[in-house]
Amino acid sequence: MIEKIDHIGIAVKNLDETMRKYADVFRLKVTSIEVHPDLNIRICFIPVGEVLIEFLEPLSEEGRIGEFIKENGEGIHHIAYRVTDLEAILRMMKKEKITLRDEQPRSGGMGSKIAFIDPSETNGVLTELVERP
Repeated sequence: MIEKIDHIGIAVKNLDETMRKYADVFRLKVTSIEVHPDLNIRICFIPVGEVLIEFLEPLSEEGRIGEFIKENGEGIHHIAYRVTDLEAILRMMKKEKITLRDEQPRSGGMGSKIAFIDPSETNGVLTELVERP
């Protein structure tokens, strides 16, 4: 079911400043920058070994990331696990009555399909499932 940790999502106020900081301090390079107006976010991915760090910047205070930063400040937003056959996993979870934020896969960063599990199911941790092409 779960293959490995895909990425750790971190909410930030300023993506450009964050990318510069990680390049200067840790010598890490951004591999992808994307804007998702439908989610009201701009994101980037930085690989660290086999795991990606995903930085999420809200385009405005509206939307989940903007609200998250307003309530909690910058910081870890979610952990994402790589899976195969996301649709089958979601069907199984629905059958098991697991509370999902996304009952159907939706488009994610870098051409992936994603779905979120409600934090009430995972000890308060917002959990994302990711299927990569």
